[in-house]
Amino acid sequence: MAEPDAKPRLPWRRARAGGLRILHRPELPPELALRAIERHREHDARGRQACEQWGPASSVSRVHLEGPAGPLDLAVKWSRWRGLRGALSDALLGSRAARALVGAERVRRAGVATAEPLAAAERRRFGVARESFLVTRFLAGAVPLPAALPALAPARRRALARRLGDLLGTLHAAGLAPADLKHSNLLVGPGEEVALVDLDSLVPRRRPSWRRRVRALGQLEAYATDLYPWLPASDRARFLRAYLEHAPALRRRRGRLVRDVRRWVRGRLAAWSRRDRRGHHVYPLAPRGSPARDARFTRPGPPEAPGAAAGGAPDSGGQPPDRSRDPRAGG
Repeated sequence: MAEPDAKPRLPWRRARAGGLRILHRPELPPELALRAIERHREHDARGRQACEQWGPASSVSRVHLEGPAGPLDLAVKWSRWRGLRGALSDALLGSRAARALVGAERVRRAGVATAEPLAAAERRRFGVARESFLVTRFLAGAVPLPAALPALAPARRRALARRLGDLLGTLHAAGLAPADLKHSNLLVGPGEEVALVDLDSLVPRRRPSWRRRVRALGQLEAYATDLYPWLPASDRARFLRAYLEHAPALRRRRGRLVRDVRRWVRGRLAAWSRRDRRGHHVYPLAPRGSPARDARFTRPGPPEAPGAAAGGAPDSGGQPPDRSRDPRAGG
């Protein structure tokens, strides 16, 4: 397992424990990393209610441990065996945890916030990664964008739209094109600061070509259309203006960009309408004590027609659905 590219802020150390190869920072000794992983396995075995995120390919949970310098508030992500195709990807590029370490270092150097990684571990058999674990500091007080955005007052929501455009523009200006821009991978802090997580898609490094820019903008707009059909066109316009501040050359091609993004979004929403996506709208990802699936975040029919990244949807006044009963909707 290779160390993150670029010079890390603190040294990384290698160890073996519990049948795992562990790359760790000094403040998280391998025995503590292994304990965090075992604690997460227990959470995963209990299902969605014990995890922050839970699914067939991966799961994430919060783990509290006592470290050598005091309490540790950690997030552990377990990436499971993904079959032969996943094994080939891991053989060529490294395990998902190892790639996430590299992605976190690239994002940090670009000036974008993310969860601080403390360890990555993987289990290999005959040279093939069978599972991997990423241990980071838990971003206390941050919630996924789909839980945070509907709870904001209009002025704060508009400021958040600009921050999101600035974040994507910063990444593209740094030559980074993340391929997994689900809204649940964007965590919003108490002051509407935004952190990007789930960064293994940044390996290999992909330059932001026109096609990749359209895909990135399209992903964000497709999820916005699906999750917040009430979102005003003006918020989308603020997002795009902030994004284009990092790419002045694209301003002359704004019309084409909007058209291409609209076309991409139509295709994505059409594909989603043909799938059973029940359970995809559980936000926060799996708050403890909440139902496994909250019908208020699940739209039973196909999503409504998409708006443009520049604001093609009619302005509804930005009235979100009533979420007063959601214990974590208060920001």
